[in-house]
Amino acid sequence: MDTNALHIKASEILAEGDADRAKEIYETILKETPNDEAALSALMDIYQDTDRLKYYIVRANYNIVNGKLEYGIIDCKKALNIDASNIEAREKLARLYKITNKPLKAIDEFSKIIEIDETHITSYLELIDLYTKEKTLESAINIAKKGNEIFGNKANFNDIEAKLYFDLGDYENALKVVSDETLKVKILLQDEKNDEAKAILDKMNPETMEKERKALYYLLMAQYSYNIKNFDEAFKFIDEYTKILGPNPISFQMKALCYEEKGDDFMATYNYAYMNKAMNKFDEALVEFNNAYTLNPKNKDVLIELAKLYEANKEKYTAIDYWQKVYELDNDEYAKNILKDFYIKEGDYAMAQKFGAQETLKEDNKQTYNEPEVEDEGLLNKIINFFSKK
Repeated sequence: MDTNALHIKASEILAEGDADRAKEIYETILKETPNDEAALSALMDIYQDTDRLKYYIVRANYNIVNGKLEYGIIDCKKALNIDASNIEAREKLARLYKITNKPLKAIDEFSKIIEIDETHITSYLELIDLYTKEKTLESAINIAKKGNEIFGNKANFNDIEAKLYFDLGDYENALKVVSDETLKVKILLQDEKNDEAKAILDKMNPETMEKERKALYYLLMAQYSYNIKNFDEAFKFIDEYTKILGPNPISFQMKALCYEEKGDDFMATYNYAYMNKAMNKFDEALVEFNNAYTLNPKNKDVLIELAKLYEANKEKYTAIDYWQKVYELDNDEYAKNILKDFYIKEGDYAMAQKFGAQETLKEDNKQTYNEPEVEDEGLLNKIINFFSKK
């Protein structure tokens, strides 16, 4: 769509005095590009003297486009003063309240929309979302129930209701209303009704499933295996899940739980550390990796993760201490280069030589490259040892 051509055409038609035809063109432009300020401004001019309700709605949109959300709220209220039953204005006001962090006011407005039009499905979904975020699950359940009464099989409010009961820990009521088979299995497993869950899982064919549902199938199989304490099988299913979606917090958490049950404290802590890292909870990850290091100080992956996390925290001396531990394990080349570069930058050429810096020092004309190695490794290493968290 050539919006520039439409703007020219609308301007010409408006100049000829055909405001209704120009209005249609501007509204066509806004369907394609809702943030078109020129079209919004032109519509405001058209509606200003002909339709004050529409004028305030369009002006609200104009203010929203320009980031003036509070002015948008005022315009929506002015529109509703003209027609309190106007759903467009009230829905816009509700959404403005939601994005300006006024959830209770948003709830009030979406509730009024349902009173005006009980078939306005979006308002049911918004209310459920708002009540859930406000941690009032009972209220969210009531909205889901009403939605189920109004829409029946045309929408999935029964499964939304089941999920809310599940989150509330009310598995009995969740099972009464659930229709989605995978959600039903999830509820049954959480309620430790393992045989019932397995009977449903056995009827499923993961090869016919799309990606997300297939991953969920393997996750449910992993949970079933965990519930019956068949941890080797659980690990296999977690691996299948990971092949589809890649390593993520859920896969690490599931492995950690299995290792906990097996009594393997190191592997449990190790996976909890990666779970936190995958969730970008780096402080928590650092704590868990340190715990893993205490349990197994020779694990290379843990040493590398600690080195990287301390680097990210700008704790360079602690980080270099862990890089040295990595190098001491198996003369790791990557760690060696990090150590070499670090000691060169710090001016400790004797230590830099230990990590293969001879040629670099020669090229840079550093005269200390051939100094004899002494027993005392110098002040820098004392600093590293002081700052390293052992």
